[in-house]
Amino acid sequence: MLVPDDAAWVADVDRATASPLARGYNWDVEKLAAELDEGVWASDERWGWAIVVGGTPGGFTLVTGLDGEDARMSIRVSPQLRGRGVGREVLRQLADHHFQANPGLLRLTGRAHEHNVPMQRAFNAAGFRMEARYRESYRATEDGPAANEWGYALTRGDWDAGRHRLAGHGYDLHGLWFEVDHAIEGPPGHGLQFKFLQEGRRAIARYDAHRISEGELAGIVVDDVIRYRFVHTEERRTGAVEVIGRGRARLQRRGDGRLEVVDEWSDDTGAHGRRVLVERRDT
Repeated sequence: MLVPDDAAWVADVDRATASPLARGYNWDVEKLAAELDEGVWASDERWGWAIVVGGTPGGFTLVTGLDGEDARMSIRVSPQLRGRGVGREVLRQLADHHFQANPGLLRLTGRAHEHNVPMQRAFNAAGFRMEARYRESYRATEDGPAANEWGYALTRGDWDAGRHRLAGHGYDLHGLWFEVDHAIEGPPGHGLQFKFLQEGRRAIARYDAHRISEGELAGIVVDDVIRYRFVHTEERRTGAVEVIGRGRARLQRRGDGRLEVVDEWSDDTGAHGRRVLVERRDT
């Protein structure tokens, strides 16, 4: 738990992690130390935790609403610790502690900026379900533009079932961009790009290209395979045509660490093809 002596480094972490995707608290060190000494962040309603990695403080998390059925979390992890699974483990430990310590608690919730893909992936990996898209709900500054947020939650039923500590759902596609590297047969797919969202085993994607628009697919990820259905609008010489079909895609890693999707598809007109999608790291 956070104590008064932690105030200085907590304020430092807050400044280091503040960004347009995560608004800072802008704490005054003396005022924060006084709040911690008074027990403001160790009450029936709210709690403050230090994130300690390898014996060294590396972030903090604040939980509010613990006296009700819905509690909300705010997590800040030092930049040098990101990409190591710290956020995922913090979410798991928060669930284990607060569902045990707070019998009336039914849900642990959190939000992530629509462009904060690492936090979204941490929620997904810790078994939290994406429940809502809050439109124009976040401002990095008081007079800044409003952005959207994704809402996540883990319920007591999820926790009882151990959903937050499942070994994994295979590959995590959430928030990744893929584009067609080459087509082995069928239409060339030039310019075809996919953006994936994933929640547990369920994956959805939106895609488009110069001849294809309003493309959507949805399917289930089992180990290294996605089985899906798709629908899109394709511009042909005779005009716009709605195309419906299905596919099976195998996931694998390239030598450079990027994800690669080998996709075999067919549509309801009898057309079929095989293409390779490669994760794009520059977005």
